[in-house]
Amino acid sequence: MTSDRRSPLPSHDNALAGRSPSRRSREQPITGPNGRQHAPQRTIPLEVAGYIEILTAELRMMAHAADLDSLAYFLEMARLEAAIQVQRLAQRMPEQSG
Repeated sequence: MTSDRRSPLPSHDNALAGRSPSRRSREQPITGPNGRQHAPQRTIPLEVAGYIEILTAELRMMAHAADLDSLAYFLEMARLEAAIQVQRLAQRMPEQSG
């Protein structure tokens, strides 16, 4: 049975069509709801990688619970890669003296 409702998420094809939003936000100002332009916020790669690690772990658990084993496997691979990036980025950060 198929549904006529459209997903609120962009399709994978549309996401690949142009440049990624994260790349675009670094180069162009962001227009707020009031029409004013704001400088894009800089994201800290360590925070992004940590957030992705958490999200992919949760998604993997959901996929596993739904017996989507292949999807759960790929999500676990993404989680492991994010964890590696967290470790790599944390090692690069200068030690903070306290």
